[in-house]
Amino acid sequence: MQLQRLTEANVARLGLISIQERIPSDFTRWEVDFEIDGRLGQLSCFSPAEYGGVPHGLDGDVANALIDIFIETGSPESGVVTTTASQVLLRAGLHNNGHYHHVLTESLRRLKQATYTMSHAWRDHEHQRWTSGTFSYVLAYEITSGERDTVTSGAVLSVTLARQIVQSIRARYVKPLDYGFLTSLERPLTRALYRLLDVKRYDPQDLSRSFASYTVNLLEWAAECKIVDRRTDKVRRTLEGAHQELQERGYLQDVLVEGRGRKQTLTYVFGAPTPNLILDPELVAELVTHRVARPVARKLVETYGETRVRARLARFTALLASGYRVRSPSALLVDIIRDDDEKYVDPTGAERAAGTVTPSSPPSATRDPELEDRERDAAFQALSLEEQADQAMPTLQLLLKNRLDTMQYARIRSAMAEGRADASLIVKAVTKAVFEGRTAEALEQLTLL
Repeated sequence: MQLQRLTEANVARLGLISIQERIPSDFTRWEVDFEIDGRLGQLSCFSPAEYGGVPHGLDGDVANALIDIFIETGSPESGVVTTTASQVLLRAGLHNNGHYHHVLTESLRRLKQATYTMSHAWRDHEHQRWTSGTFSYVLAYEITSGERDTVTSGAVLSVTLARQIVQSIRARYVKPLDYGFLTSLERPLTRALYRLLDVKRYDPQDLSRSFASYTVNLLEWAAECKIVDRRTDKVRRTLEGAHQELQERGYLQDVLVEGRGRKQTLTYVFGAPTPNLILDPELVAELVTHRVARPVARKLVETYGETRVRARLARFTALLASGYRVRSPSALLVDIIRDDDEKYVDPTGAERAAGTVTPSSPPSATRDPELEDRERDAAFQALSLEEQADQAMPTLQLLLKNRLDTMQYARIRSAMAEGRADASLIVKAVTKAVFEGRTAEALEQLTLL
């Protein structure tokens, strides 16, 4: 099945988060009636003023980052995302500093406290039916950091997503969304509008089918975007900057405004769609686990096709298993996928047993693995202990997933950041143990830190 991973369509289609960057303190509730695919749906949201009102602005970036990391770690049925504050901020396109630590703290609180009530608004794609219910975007979360209930630089997060969101993702009701393009957009409002528009661009029954344009009543669109001031001139001004940025970037070819007063309509004319957008999310995610940037991973699958990428991924895995050492595994993987000259031979038999690899390219084209290993270690050791810990944690979490809880990950990070454990040695030891089937042994050693 060819599917593009990133954000699942129900979330984007329902527009759960206001696109506005700032809202009045008393904007604590909204309710909309709308039609989706011939069915009347109702959706409402309530969030107390003490938490900053309804989810809005950067909350969309944080929610999108959590979903992205959740999919990348295999979409566990538990709905639990175990990650670090720095990973979430990086994925959301935000800086890892005190200001955004506060933003992330407030976003988690809002996403937990906001209560959504829906009626015939949520599609169970697998069973071809629509459901109703009440839920919070984030069912629960834990923050392990130096300050109580507050995100800090070394915070480890454990976030449980709503059951409805988890089921929809696991059922693979997903839509195309270009992560590289998303994070390159400058304003939170533009990113939010892009997420909302992109789901309108595709047929929810057949995600491989895209539309050339989308027309909507201006006030209905304002309601779907959760814009506070619904005066028509104010709505147009609110959207103007996002429209301009999306047109400059080529996503929109034009934005047409027709009619007067409450009968005004917006017509979004989309730019040329990216060919072959629907990709296998698991294949792209597997490339990402090897530190290949997501936009690059998507481009590789789009360019070379799933069959070749899977075959080359298997060859890459065999090379590493044979003892082939390289400074940058991600660069090696990309080169193997792109290679048309058969420089890399899949080691078998005696070669694998001997731990050697025979490239078909001339010897002069090979690298000195020992020198590259020393250079890589030197570059890592040149980082501060905090930076070493931040680099090591994603690898450990990808290898061990939910075998450790939030507190255990936090203790491991603290040990590395405080110099009580060597981050480089831990990553190497855990990687070797997992590959050799000694994960339980590695877990036992880590719990002693």
